[in-house]
Amino acid sequence: MRKPWYFWLYVRSPITKILLGMLAVLISFAALAAQGMFENKRMEAQTDNWHGRSVEKGAEIFSSNCYTCHGVDGKGLPGVAPALHSRYFFTQRMKDVGWAGSLHDYIALTVAAGRPSKSKSQWSQVMPTWSSKYGGPMRDDQVEQVTQFVLNWQEDALTQDWGTPAITSTTGVSGTGGVTGTTVTPMVNLDPFQPFHDGPSKAPTNTITYTVGTLGAAAVGTTAALSATLPQSAEAAAPAGPRPPQELYTAMACSGCHKIDQDQTPDNQGQPGPNQGNLHETAATRVSGEDAETYVYNSIVNPSAFVVPGYPDGIMPKDFKTKMSEEEIRSLVKWILDPNRPK
Repeated sequence: MRKPWYFWLYVRSPITKILLGMLAVLISFAALAAQGMFENKRMEAQTDNWHGRSVEKGAEIFSSNCYTCHGVDGKGLPGVAPALHSRYFFTQRMKDVGWAGSLHDYIALTVAAGRPSKSKSQWSQVMPTWSSKYGGPMRDDQVEQVTQFVLNWQEDALTQDWGTPAITSTTGVSGTGGVTGTTVTPMVNLDPFQPFHDGPSKAPTNTITYTVGTLGAAAVGTTAALSATLPQSAEAAAPAGPRPPQELYTAMACSGCHKIDQDQTPDNQGQPGPNQGNLHETAATRVSGEDAETYVYNSIVNPSAFVVPGYPDGIMPKDFKTKMSEEEIRSLVKWILDPNRPK
């Protein structure tokens, strides 16, 4: 009878069988031990991998839904929404609101449930609910991804400056033989935090003294707190005259709600405010009896007088007349309506 090809695998000796079995067990234990030695590192690497993916997905969601209010870099837009990429946010905000939980849970709950509307607020935008649990469009994993993306700013935010700017006295012989003045050295990485008007920080006095949002005002005091530390000549160095319209468009946070380089069409409805790329063509058709300049001007100084259909009232700030001079408003109107506007 012909032997099968695997005949050499057959072992007759019981002793040999026992020895081979013991060897197999020893090899199995060695493999398990080796796996145990590297498993923690493998799991750590995989955890970092999943965390990185979560941050990337959160960045995509943020760029689609959140940047128009909080800014593309998370540093907020004046009068629209507060900064998240902020030293204050990561170190002091939870203390100010009395939150006893973790920062992760505070961010996740804010993203999921939004923030309640106030009749009077310095922020023109109402934080909507995003979680599907509360009627929003996001799944739980998407809320977590946005949370991880916001937390990703913490390392950089903690390097932001809170101190007063460096003031250097400079002397020299001027035309009248007097002192030439002082130099204020700006800080490179200022905290973009803007103090909440209806909720002053509970931080100890003078611990937060300089932020972008307050233009040098003490975050836990008044504007005069820091102004008193600056020489008059430094204050007088502020530029005089009307600001350029393109600068106003950014400073007044218009760019946070409107896209001036895109047309407003039925297939391209700007959010949270209408696009303005073709406003020079449509403005005169919005309100009967108003030409394009009158319509845009009234929309700035009295935004509730006419609200574009499909958009809610109350988003656009109503205090632009106190933030811009009449000349600045007029120049901004002309700039917005100019299809060949200088960038």
